Amino acid sequence: MEHEFIELEHIDTSVAAKNFADLLNDNKTYFLNGSWGSGKSEFLKEVKRGSQNKLITIDFWRLSDTRSTIEIAFSKLHPLLYWTIRLGIILLVAVSILMTNVVDIGLSNYFGGSKPLILKLGGVVALIVAVWQVFKKKSNEFYCFSLSKLPKFSKVLIIDDFDRMSEKQQEESYKLFSLINGKLPIVFVGDITKVHKSDDNYLSKIIDRQVELPFDLHPSKIWNNYFSVLEDKFNTVLSDDFKKRISSENRNLRDREHFNDYVNQEFFTRGKLGHVQVKQQLLVIYAYLFYPDLYMNLLKDEAIRVEESEESGFLDIIRIGHTIKEQLSEIQSSDNSDYPLSFKKNKLEYLLYEQTSNRTKIELELLFTSNSEKLISEIIDSDQSSDFYKYLSSQFRVFSKKMKKQLLIMVIKESIKFKNSPSMNFIVQESLNEVIPSYERDSPLTKDVITRIINMWESILRNENLDQSEIIYFLNKHDLLSFHELGLYYSDLRIDTETFSNLRRKDFFLLTYLSSKRLFKKFELWDNTIWEAIKLFDDREFLSFWISQSIITNGLGYKGFDIIPEDKRYTIWTGRYLFESPHKHTDYKESVISKIKPRLEKMEKEGFTFTKMEDTRFKVET
Repeated sequence: MEHEFIELEHIDTSVAAKNFADLLNDNKTYFLNGSWGSGKSEFLKEVKRGSQNKLITIDFWRLSDTRSTIEIAFSKLHPLLYWTIRLGIILLVAVSILMTNVVDIGLSNYFGGSKPLILKLGGVVALIVAVWQVFKKKSNEFYCFSLSKLPKFSKVLIIDDFDRMSEKQQEESYKLFSLINGKLPIVFVGDITKVHKSDDNYLSKIIDRQVELPFDLHPSKIWNNYFSVLEDKFNTVLSDDFKKRISSENRNLRDREHFNDYVNQEFFTRGKLGHVQVKQQLLVIYAYLFYPDLYMNLLKDEAIRVEESEESGFLDIIRIGHTIKEQLSEIQSSDNSDYPLSFKKNKLEYLLYEQTSNRTKIELELLFTSNSEKLISEIIDSDQSSDFYKYLSSQFRVFSKKMKKQLLIMVIKESIKFKNSPSMNFIVQESLNEVIPSYERDSPLTKDVITRIINMWESILRNENLDQSEIIYFLNKHDLLSFHELGLYYSDLRIDTETFSNLRRKDFFLLTYLSSKRLFKKFELWDNTIWEAIKLFDDREFLSFWISQSIITNGLGYKGFDIIPEDKRYTIWTGRYLFESPHKHTDYKESVISKIKPRLEKMEKEGFTFTKMEDTRFKVET
């Protein structure tokens, strides 16, 4: 994915570089001022391209050379002469040694009668070298003399990283300056505020002109340009807080390059683009590079607390934005409903060097526009921790009316097939909220609100060919209305008609009827009409009904009433101790179990297993 990387464009400083190159035609001393990493080296490369002079750079700070500053400077300014002298001396010494009586390999035969002369010359050179080594400190005198006398042929001496040199190296550089001052242009490069001698104003005495880097290389300029690149690349708008704060921290070109490397690493190499919120990920990367202590807080999941004394004042917020510490604390503690999930909801995805596991926004957008069987499967199977649900819950409000309608129709169709899921419930609840907002549905619901809810859903559900029982089933199943609330509205239901037997969810129709008559779980008050209605249930309706009456359980909880386990195992409660004090015992053997026994026996022959148990959870030992 290298083609996706953000490439930092070359900053054009050619005009400023040409102006500086013109200055170097005068044999004066300059100080090119800029902090480490601010782009001085790149600027000097531009100067070299536009200068008629030959720029010779010496970086004493990086050299691990035992030679003196004077000798190194001589070797750079007059390299041909320097190496000719050194090689000549080495050659003469070698020849003289090889021609001695101690080490004679016949080399003298090549010189014939001139042997004595060669020996004498070699001996003299060897003596000079030996003396040179003994009095090495004085060897600089030759280079000093040569530097002061030899022509420089339109050369410019650049002393790079002057601010990073040791005090001793700086002092030696000043000696070098005294030798060649006025003979060629000299440029000291570094951060003038960090130069050792700046305190006693020594440097100012030898510098003819201080030159600042062009404004195009200023931190505020380079970062503002970079922010525009990021916004275009990620199709987003970065917060003013983030942009103003970074611009104010004077991070230089090298810092920006380092930051961009990590942006490319996390978003493209590790594939986080689309898996994380861009603004928050950029903030985490910045903290990793420049605020390692705060990043460790994120890594260890420790709260970043901003003391009152650390809080930004109003003027600072306007001028340079909230501090990085404040911004990091904000993403730790606050949340937003966007997708991909925020740092607070999905911390691991934002930490550096971690691989993403969630799906991108684009992937999920395509899924929702496909109207496919896969979308239906996701709606049914996804739980609240899934990417699908998180995307749905965060983006539903911005879906088109057409999309919302399509999703609701899908849910209705799957719902009457005995399916349910958090995603289905969410779509149903949000569809209701758009018509009757939640703040208008304070508990307990008034009859007027109940009527509005039912009228809304009946018009939708009847259009999808749901019968009366299925409408009740849908309303209760998706927590739109309780049986009590349904019973208040449907107070005239009848179960002694032919129509009842044709209903597709007779269990929910009967449950609502019982609620309207205040007969819920009052088994001893049920007349024969109710028991005859129960006989009309199919197996699913039968099991669902008794689960709702707390007589039968399948181990899947109330929300699992429609699910028939693969092993078809159920528990029948023969009696219970009530939760309320004095924990009265209710026996169901005669009031319920004996009446449904024939049906249970029939179902057992069909593969169902019913285990009778007494519920003693609230039994009080006497």
